[in-house]
Amino acid sequence: MKASSKLILTILGYYLTSTQITSASIKIKKFSTSKITLHKPAPDVVPNSYILEFNGDQLKSQSESSSESFINSFVKSIENEGINYKVRETYSSQKVFNGVSIKLDDDKDINKIKKLKCVKNVWPVVKIQRTEAKFEEENNSTSQNFRNFVGLDESDNDVLDGSNIKVGILDTGIDHKHKALGGCFKGEGCKVQFGFDFVGDDFNGSNEPKPDDDPLDECVGHGTHAAGIIAGEDSTNNITGIAPKAILGAYRIFGCNGTTTNDIVIKAMEKAFDDGMNIINLSLVSGNNAWFGTPESLVAETLTQNGVFVVAPAGTSGDNGIFKVSSPSTAPGVISVASIDTDQVNSFFIQSSSDPNLKIKYLTQNGKPIKLVDSFSIVPTSNVTNSKNDACDAINEDLTGKVALVRRGGCDDTTKIDQIRFAGASAIVIYNDASGISTPQFNSEGISTPVGMISCEDGITLFNLIQKNNNLTVQFPNESVLINDPGTLKTSKFSSFGPTNELEIKPDIAAPGKDIKSIFPVSLGSIKTISGTSVSAPFITGALALYLQSQKESKPEIIRNVLQINTKPITFKNDIEGNKNSLIASTILKQGSGLISLSNALSSTIMTSPSKLALNDTDNFNGKKRCLTLTNIGKETTKFTFNHLPAQTINGYDGINLVPANSPITTNSFANVKFSKLSIRLRPGESQDINLSFTPPKEENEINNSLYSGYIVITDSTTKKRSYVSYMGMKGSLKSLPILDDQSGAPFIQSGKNDQKFTSPEEVLTVSMKDDDIVLLGARMAQGTKILTVDVIPAESDDDVEPPTETQPQETNLPTEAPVVTKKPLKNKPKETNKPTATKPKQPTETPKTPKEDKPIENPKESDKPTKTPKESDKPTKTPKESNKPTKTPKESDKPTKTPKESDKPTKTPKESDKPTKTPKESDKPIETPIESDKPTETPIESDKPVETPKESDKPTETPIESDKPTETPKQPTETPVESDQPTDTPTPTPTPTPIESPQPSDDDDVVTVTSTIVTVITPASAAETPITKRSFRTFPVLYKRGNNKLRSRAFDNQATELLVPNSLGTISNIQFESRNDNSEKNQIKTIQFDGKVDKSDGTKNVELPDGRYRLFLAALRPFGDPKKKGDWETFTSSIIEIKRE
Repeated sequence: MKASSKLILTILGYYLTSTQITSASIKIKKFSTSKITLHKPAPDVVPNSYILEFNGDQLKSQSESSSESFINSFVKSIENEGINYKVRETYSSQKVFNGVSIKLDDDKDINKIKKLKCVKNVWPVVKIQRTEAKFEEENNSTSQNFRNFVGLDESDNDVLDGSNIKVGILDTGIDHKHKALGGCFKGEGCKVQFGFDFVGDDFNGSNEPKPDDDPLDECVGHGTHAAGIIAGEDSTNNITGIAPKAILGAYRIFGCNGTTTNDIVIKAMEKAFDDGMNIINLSLVSGNNAWFGTPESLVAETLTQNGVFVVAPAGTSGDNGIFKVSSPSTAPGVISVASIDTDQVNSFFIQSSSDPNLKIKYLTQNGKPIKLVDSFSIVPTSNVTNSKNDACDAINEDLTGKVALVRRGGCDDTTKIDQIRFAGASAIVIYNDASGISTPQFNSEGISTPVGMISCEDGITLFNLIQKNNNLTVQFPNESVLINDPGTLKTSKFSSFGPTNELEIKPDIAAPGKDIKSIFPVSLGSIKTISGTSVSAPFITGALALYLQSQKESKPEIIRNVLQINTKPITFKNDIEGNKNSLIASTILKQGSGLISLSNALSSTIMTSPSKLALNDTDNFNGKKRCLTLTNIGKETTKFTFNHLPAQTINGYDGINLVPANSPITTNSFANVKFSKLSIRLRPGESQDINLSFTPPKEENEINNSLYSGYIVITDSTTKKRSYVSYMGMKGSLKSLPILDDQSGAPFIQSGKNDQKFTSPEEVLTVSMKDDDIVLLGARMAQGTKILTVDVIPAESDDDVEPPTETQPQETNLPTEAPVVTKKPLKNKPKETNKPTATKPKQPTETPKTPKEDKPIENPKESDKPTKTPKESDKPTKTPKESNKPTKTPKESDKPTKTPKESDKPTKTPKESDKPTKTPKESDKPIETPIESDKPTETPIESDKPVETPKESDKPTETPIESDKPTETPKQPTETPVESDQPTDTPTPTPTPTPIESPQPSDDDDVVTVTSTIVTVITPASAAETPITKRSFRTFPVLYKRGNNKLRSRAFDNQATELLVPNSLGTISNIQFESRNDNSEKNQIKTIQFDGKVDKSDGTKNVELPDGRYRLFLAALRPFGDPKKKGDWETFTSSIIEIKRE
């Protein structure tokens, strides 16, 4: 391989949906297809700064003090290596994190540090923004009852107050001078007994922090607001926190600017742990990315493993579609909190000077009073109170300077309001057409006329008063009182949608988060109303404090479980199979297990394991049985019955273009659940299992890849109290969804000086690399990816893209990996390669195929498609006959040598052995790949993996199923429709382990295409991971593993480069790139600017490339993907770039 012939741009995911950029040579923009606009900056990397985690083996036998000594000796040792550095933070807690964050004078030195045996992981230091919260307009409305908001009954009010429970708040600090928080710090009678300021007022994430011992906040207020919800006591403003006697710790991680860094967050978590905090409230989001794996989320998870409850907001990206829940709430043990619009609303009053007894409550859509200072005459728009179409048509009467009274019904509220405001009314009062009061619902855009809603009864009373007194006038004083409006209990629009990008259920639970009034720093007004999920999180934190006070002996996992299943899901009536009064729930992607109900949790008699069921997608789960273990934690023998509450099925994309939907599409089809038992009777402390069989929604016109969810309802027959176990799954295959959306005309390249886009492999983009005449690589991200890389390769040396065999001698699995996945099929080339290569696959097809192998014979044309792969096969020398690439043949022949051994394994399964018999060597794969374009690619890949792991081949029904594809005759029926597989699963429930573990092959076909001069294979996700799909979802490879009460992250660190382009001359890492477009960006394409400079592998920055011809090679890692497996990457190769500098 030509080591000097490649350069690389690597965009290495910081385990976020996005990564960050530091190099001056790379900039990021986003643009619509017609115009380029600046890309909204995401949290950026702090230059030359890194967090290092030390190997546990180096420290596990040492004490805390010796850990500090180890750190000191480490920093001295790197100094002895000639590395100039500055220590930013040190971490010496054995149970939390062992490491250090440093700033290097020369960024190249990080490569030396990575090679040290004592260094386990390296992360860049990145900036983190404070949680977004919306400040609402103030009015003198009555403050809400926080304890009622968490479902605490009056009977518990005097008993539980949070005494002796320590709650740490990582936020903007706390105004401990506020009398509602004790008015002091660390003294007798002070609520805030612990704390530290890690940043100082002026810290902005880039400058030097100025830490001190006093976490006083007088410039932002968010932390003070949270403290008020948790433990405030303000009799003046009628505010009482949920746990008013809790002990607070204030850990200030944000200055007045609202930006911090992840190494400071970790230090604050360590300090809170050392101070003995029982609960930590994290008011931060490190990306609305739906990934788990940032260092701060790993540390948060470690805290939960050590008995600390960590609560974090789910995020406020509700308008940006699915897969947008925020980190660190994505960590498995962290409680992710969604926001609910509470049913307690502010009502206001209509009064009259002409009738002192008149005082009628009204509601407004925005929760604010009608602002009319003077008295106004009020007139009805109809002469009767039972009109069926009051004000549905144009009003001829002039209502200027008057308040109109109108009956609801006959047409929508917006129509009535338009007709009345066009008649000149100063305000509108709508009275309900049914008993009771509710909030008016109308399109407020362009409507400035104030609108209030009163009850039907009050409307008739007011109508009769007007009939008696034509001169009746009304006023709208700024006075309020709280009332219940069940119609307003709903998920907050701004609250982020889950699930995670690995189909884990997040958020976990919900609490009120809209229009919450709490205390604020005295210097900023003492009281404020805020909305956001960072407002919801303190409600869960306060509730946990009360539960801990009540159940101190319970284990943390039990407390989390009981709190999560004892909730009240948000529901509404819907038409299911003709029953218009059927009850369904809002999707759990918005509310988790539902609205917290603390009293139900405190009196609960049941615990379940698990507390939520992530069903994965149907390709890897397919309705197999799930086991739910129930334990009676009550004091009496109790009968429990089971039922199913379905929730909305949603799809997060608009049509085939995978454009994020503004509002996720909902359908009237729901999952079905069958129970092995409809009831059980348990003695105190007794446990028993029930089996649950899930069937995904079925509807002919339903969009695939929809997300279905619901609840298993468990009812205590004695108390009639209900508990809810949430479940969620995807219909279809997550890994078959493309990461790069090619329906938008992307990916492509263009010059920054014009809009001409280049997509064909033969096209040449010539750039001078001067001013705007640089290269822009444009792409739309349809879903998330942990790693995104962009390599620059010489245009004429396509062979170099295939990694040389000598670089991976030890990787026994690599030769059997699926070919590199490519997303963007290029035109013209495929057709050319089809012709010559078509015959080659046919020959092996005929020779090795047994009579059972009907598929290749049935689909000779399909085998031609593989002909597109022939070149791909060249790379692995899968067909020795490919004379085109002899240089590779010898190298790859080594791989085939492995294949014979591999084939030995398949011999254990005769059908699988057929696959090897197709070609004694690795060429089988190409042949299989070609044989049935899409599905065949699954065949080779699947056959490979059984080869790697013969034991696995027995375990999943996949090996036989895959063999069906070659022998399509016997098993074709099972494979073709996904639905037909599901029935097959139904008979299999008896051996529950097998059905649960055994995945189902995808219906999506592999398409062999030629990208540029490089032959690659488009492989749907499901085709690339036999060993992975053979396991249940819970055992999929993720970024962490448990052990010794800690989580160990697995750093990817250029593995894409090493695998796909191992002879790279340079990389640029930490480039910010959104992993999935937001709804607000639905028609926009994000771009990376390349100006011809790269970072060398030795750490040298901004090395300018010589003039010449290059191509950009983009690779994205699929969900659940292993970066060491080629088949888990989706790739694209660009047109030719010719650099001609002036």
